[in-house]
Amino acid sequence: MARAISVKIPTALLIAEIEAKIASIDASVESYADDLKEYEVAKEKYRIDLAVAISKVMLNKDTISYEYDAPIRVVTYGDNRIQIEFKPSAVAGLPEMPQQPQEPNRRTWYGRDYYSPKEMLEKNLKVLRMTTQEEVSGSTYGALIEFL
Repeated sequence: MARAISVKIPTALLIAEIEAKIASIDASVESYADDLKEYEVAKEKYRIDLAVAISKVMLNKDTISYEYDAPIRVVTYGDNRIQIEFKPSAVAGLPEMPQQPQEPNRRTWYGRDYYSPKEMLEKNLKVLRMTTQEEVSGSTYGALIEFL
C-alpha cells in the first residue's frame, strides 16, 4: 500500500512561477492577432498545395476507381453532382495542415466557476502574497499546476 508524500513548496518560488506565467499569457494575448493572420496565410497556402498534390495524383488513371476501398474513388450522384474521395495515404507528399492558434486567455469552466487562466492565476497570486508562510503544501501547488 502506497503512502502519501507530504512536500512543501517555497512560497516565493510559487509566486515567481505564477508571475512568469501571467507575463507569458500577456505576451501571448498581444501576439495572438499576428499569429491568427499567419495561420490564415498558412491555411490558404495549404489549400493551394493540397490542390496541386491531389491534381498530380488525379492524372494517374490507375489509382482512380469506383470501388469503395480504392485509393481514389469517384462517385456520381445523378446528373449534376460528382464527388471525389481519396485516402490521404494514396497521395505522396501531401502537405501538413497548419494548426490554428488557440486563444491564450479564453474563459473556461474550472469546477463551478467560469474564469480565464489569467484571472485564476491572479486570484491565487493575491492569496499567496497575503500569506506569511514561507512554504505551501504540495496540494496547493497541485491545484495550480494546470494553470502553470
